[in-house]
Amino acid sequence: MSRRRGGMKGKPAGKAAGAGKDQHGQFLEALKLYEGKQYKKALKMLDTMMKKGSTPDMLALKGLCFYYQGDKTDAAGYIKQSVAKIEGTKASAICCHLLGIYMRTTKEYPDSIKWFQASLDNGSTNKQIYRDLATLHSQVGDFKAALVARKKYWEAFMGYRANWTSLAVAQDINGERQQAVNTLSQFEKLAEGKLGEAEMYENNECLIYKNDIMYKAAGDNPDKLKNVLHHLDDIEANVYDKFGLLERKASIYMKLGQLKDASIVYRTLIKRNPDNFKYYKLLEVSLGISGNNKLKKALYEKLAKFYPRCEAPKFMPLTFVQDETELSKLLGEYLLPQLKRGVPATFSNIKVLYSKRRHVVPKLVEQVVTKYLSEQDPKEQPIPYIWSCYFLAQHFLNLRQYQTAQEHIDRALAHTPTMVEFYILKGRILKHTGQLEQAAETVEEGRKLDLQDRFINCKTVKYYLRANMVDKAVDVASLFTKNDESVNGVKDLHLVEASWFIVEQAEAYHRLHVSAQKKLADAQAAAATATTTEGEDSKETDLRELEWSVEKYEGLALKRFHAISKFYNQFEDDQLDFHSYCMRKGTPRAYLEMLEWGKRLYTKPMYTRAMNGAARIYFNLHDRSLKRHQSADGEADGDVAKKPRKETASMKKRKGEEKKRVLAYPAEEETDVFGEKLLATKEPLAAFNDAFYAKYSAQAPDSERNHILDFEYQYRTGKLALCLGALSKYSKVHDAKSAVTGAMAVALVLATKESAPGDKIAKMVATKGLETDFSQLPLSERDNESFDWLSYICDNYNATDLRALLFMQHMDLFDAARLHELIMKAIQQEEPVTQNAVLQYEL
Repeated sequence: MSRRRGGMKGKPAGKAAGAGKDQHGQFLEALKLYEGKQYKKALKMLDTMMKKGSTPDMLALKGLCFYYQGDKTDAAGYIKQSVAKIEGTKASAICCHLLGIYMRTTKEYPDSIKWFQASLDNGSTNKQIYRDLATLHSQVGDFKAALVARKKYWEAFMGYRANWTSLAVAQDINGERQQAVNTLSQFEKLAEGKLGEAEMYENNECLIYKNDIMYKAAGDNPDKLKNVLHHLDDIEANVYDKFGLLERKASIYMKLGQLKDASIVYRTLIKRNPDNFKYYKLLEVSLGISGNNKLKKALYEKLAKFYPRCEAPKFMPLTFVQDETELSKLLGEYLLPQLKRGVPATFSNIKVLYSKRRHVVPKLVEQVVTKYLSEQDPKEQPIPYIWSCYFLAQHFLNLRQYQTAQEHIDRALAHTPTMVEFYILKGRILKHTGQLEQAAETVEEGRKLDLQDRFINCKTVKYYLRANMVDKAVDVASLFTKNDESVNGVKDLHLVEASWFIVEQAEAYHRLHVSAQKKLADAQAAAATATTTEGEDSKETDLRELEWSVEKYEGLALKRFHAISKFYNQFEDDQLDFHSYCMRKGTPRAYLEMLEWGKRLYTKPMYTRAMNGAARIYFNLHDRSLKRHQSADGEADGDVAKKPRKETASMKKRKGEEKKRVLAYPAEEETDVFGEKLLATKEPLAAFNDAFYAKYSAQAPDSERNHILDFEYQYRTGKLALCLGALSKYSKVHDAKSAVTGAMAVALVLATKESAPGDKIAKMVATKGLETDFSQLPLSERDNESFDWLSYICDNYNATDLRALLFMQHMDLFDAARLHELIMKAIQQEEPVTQNAVLQYEL
């Protein structure tokens, strides 16, 4: 967004307004210097003027000049002084405009809206402000106000198509669909016969967007749908998106019940793109054969003849044919040609069947491919042989038969040791067996075969991070980064917002923190029981290094999780430019897609993954702080009391070297390299809410949100009514009889005990809700200290549910020894990699 604004007409307020034309002229000259980016000259002129007294106008302009020179602290001070001199918003139009620009630049959008509106209210004749207001209103989600601003700006500048389009979009968003159609139609009449070749793409987008609005407004009304269809016919010659046009036609025919016409359109779509599976399913519906396997099989046999080189018509029968003999034949016809050609993705192509038809497909696939492999001579038919081994390795990995899977991939590697894909698969098998370091080294071996392949480089980095080999991971990642003035690529990976790397590194640091914590506890226990003073200095040094490792890894983990939050905040801020850019480029459909994306921005997988990781750290900080306060001697069990220690020279040198390797931002911007300030927060839950949870909670729908996290957070804040809400929603979305539901319900019951801390009214509300929604709970036993709640959960719910058991461990409400025993039994059903993770980092 440009910071230059011309046409700022009006008189500066205060003493300068009456000081004569000279000072007013000087201010306008300083304003022109600012607009020309000559900030030093503008500041010099303002300093001369302010010797006779300062006005809000001068202070605001000086603040902006300082800001764009990079001196943000002084800028904030002058802006604050300017606002302090203003009563409400009674200032000159220029001053309000300047303040609005500053607030927008510093991302204080509501305040920016206030000052831009004040500039107009105070007599500004600059109509460009309406565009800024429309953009800002859209950014904060106030689309009613955005419509008003869009209309004002459109009235002032009717000669630009972008303004007509933006007005129509604003009307559409506010539900005024007929007005939006009229707006677009009006411009089409005005522009008829006047559009050049360069404007035809924008015209195409606006035409199809108009049809989108008409289609949404039509609903299921037959007459309106026919009008939409007629409009499609009228604009077809000028629309470039032929797929979108045909899909819309087919959809309308389906709604109108004209299934024959719809089937013709779907056949046309298949002819244009025979690899799109969606069209085949819709063709089934339009032909009315969705439930008739015999007719579907006949259809796909015919389509397979029409499109012999396409996979879709060959694959679709595999999803519904019931006869095993016939299915086995079809699987052979589908798989064997691919294995013969050496298609690496053969297993990926049918992997979906392993989940949807697991009772029959894996068995038949194994028979078909094993027989085919036995017929291949490794020397005569090398390609079918190695890719059949590769396929079977993936097959047995999916079935969790790790030894057999490894045997097959070893056969492939023994035959062709130069195939990168084989090393990746072997690494994946080793990972699933819990051998993370060996898996990483195997993938690294494959990487060395092709040093220019970015994919295998990233895969190796990921495996090293999963094995907690952070330094090796950084070294490998740094091979594809700039590393300008840096010892590695960590800074560059933050600059390019490589979320996958940063969140993996954060999780690795957290695992290292847990491991260091265990080592420290063991070392302290050994030191406490030691009777000899021999080597005491060495032990003290070891303890000091372990303490530093515990704090360092936890801080770095939290620091990296916060980096993900910063990225997503930046994504949200970046939308500001697109509110006007998409209108100028004539892409209203893409703009609406962006708005929908923005509504769910903070529920994206990478953000929620970082949030969950940060939650564990913040919850642990809160729990440790609570234990310290509750402990009589100020030191909780297992928690290390912070004692000031004098750092040795060697420790200082080591920290300096480590600082260079973990530095994530430019040194002049970085004030908390190891995340020590983040860990030092006195209110961990408030910090977690501000950095992650508040934005997630505002966007996540009940059907998708993490209700367990909701419960844990609200439980720690003491908001039992909200805990009840999280519990009720979880039980509705998931199984009300699941072990997690039972564990959460019992945790809430125990929180409402008379002896438990907390507000009495909150306890009463939670108790009433439990009586209504979870009447099966033995609430009468709530204050009975001898009642065994853990046995109650085991007897009435699934005691082998690992997620529920780990939740109970996090809540720290039950007997730790018994819970440990139950967890040990539960993990026996899990993969080795999960077993190792629970044993090392959960227990």
